[in-house]
This record gives sequence, structure tokens and C-alpha cells, in this order.
Amino acid sequence: MISHFLTSEVLGWAALRTTVIIFITIVIVRIFRAICRKFIKDTIHLKFIKNVLSIIIWMVGVIFALSHLPYFSDVAMALLAGSGIAALTIGLAAQESLGNAFNGLFISIFRPFEVGDRIHLINANITGFVEDITIRHTVIRTFMNSRIIIPNSVMNQELIENSNFYNAQASAFIDVIITYDANVSQASEIIAQVIGNHKDFVDTRTDEQKETDPKVPVFVRALGLYGVELRASMWTATIGQSFAACSEVRKAILQDFKDAGISISHSKIIDPAIQL
Repeated sequence: MISHFLTSEVLGWAALRTTVIIFITIVIVRIFRAICRKFIKDTIHLKFIKNVLSIIIWMVGVIFALSHLPYFSDVAMALLAGSGIAALTIGLAAQESLGNAFNGLFISIFRPFEVGDRIHLINANITGFVEDITIRHTVIRTFMNSRIIIPNSVMNQELIENSNFYNAQASAFIDVIITYDANVSQASEIIAQVIGNHKDFVDTRTDEQKETDPKVPVFVRALGLYGVELRASMWTATIGQSFAACSEVRKAILQDFKDAGISISHSKIIDPAIQL
């Protein structure tokens, strides 16, 4: 009975030490993540390293905690050797996990995108913002504020259109069709002035080009069946600003055209995706 009491007491202390070590591990991981959030810039490279180090801390803590339980190693070996099917399944799962880890490492090193970049996955037809990358997967936040979890092995094989790669500036066409009896020069001047004076417009000209080229060039895109088709480009610092800025520009152009007596043709709508 004394032996049974001692065994129970030993097991009790072992369980207590295991619980304390796991609790300390949780605290260390949280402190580590808090330090990373406060002092380290949220780039994809550092996010991947942070997640890898967090997993390593967890693994070390759990292994150290379980090592205090008597016969743990023997039990673990018995479980692993108990079923060949289970061993095969674990091996395949580990192989897939290692593949995702290595692909995540390659993404982290070569950086085809950064956290916060707006990307479009061409094969999967997914568009959204890169929110996070872990040792296993990449998280994409869509425009509907949902999250798509993509394994790194899949992500590394995707064709990626990155709107922020090297240069985050974005350009969108402002297309207007005026009637043939309208003043083309006056209409072009109004379009250039409205776009150039918008608060989000970015002047992309070099210093040399500023001496010779107009701030906002307006082109006659075509002499169409329904009128004179004019086109200008609205440049913004990021693609996220483009939609609202273009909407405001179009409203202002419409009002200025009305004030100037310039007629807009409404018999045909130009598809802005068509580029000449």
C-alpha cells in the first residue's frame, strides 16, 4: 500500500510538473508573439520565421513536459509500433507537412508577395489581400472579408498577379464619349484638369518629362460610330484608392461637362477592360 501511495504521489508530482511546463510554454509563446508584433515589421519573411519559431517553442515545451511523465517514451514507442497503417499515415502526413513547410520557406525567401499585398491567383481565380503565412499555409483575405486558407505547396505553384510588386501605384482608364458637335479641346482640358486636381492623383512623370509632357495626357481613342472617344489615365498610390478616386473623377467630369454645355454620347458604353 505504501508503494502504491508513493507511486500515486510520484505520478501526481509528475503531472503537476508537466502542467506547469505546458503553462510556461504558453506564456513564452504569447510573450514571443507580442514582442514580434510590437518591435518587428510585419513582412512575409518575418511572419514565416515567427510562426516557425513559435512551433519550435511549442514542440520543445511539450516534449520537455511529457518527458517528466513516467514510461512516456515506452508508451509512445508502443503506440507508434502498434499499427503499420497508422505509421504509414503519419509518415504521409509528415511528408505533406514538410512539403508545405519547405514551400513556405521558399515563398519567404523569394517573396513573390508581401503581407498586405493585393494579389490575384490566376489558376484558382482568387483575388484578395495576403494576411498571414504560417509553416503550413497562406491566408488570403477576400473583398467579402472572408479568409481563404491555401497550402503553401499549392501557393508556390500558382500564377500570381501582384498589384503591389515593386511598385504599388495603379492606373485606371477614364473613358468618355462625346458627341461630334462637342468641343474636343475643351472636353480634353476639363478631363485633364479634373484628374490632375484630384487629391489622390499621382504624377508619374519624371523631372525631365515634366518639362515637356502634360500632367494628364488625354487621347482621342477612336472616332467611333456614336461619337469621339476620349481616354485618360487616373494614377493612384495604391489600387485600393483607385475605385473611389475614379468614381469621384467621373462625377466631377460629368458636372463640368454639363456646365460647359458638352454633350456626352450615351448610345454606347466602352468596356474599360479593352485596351488599344
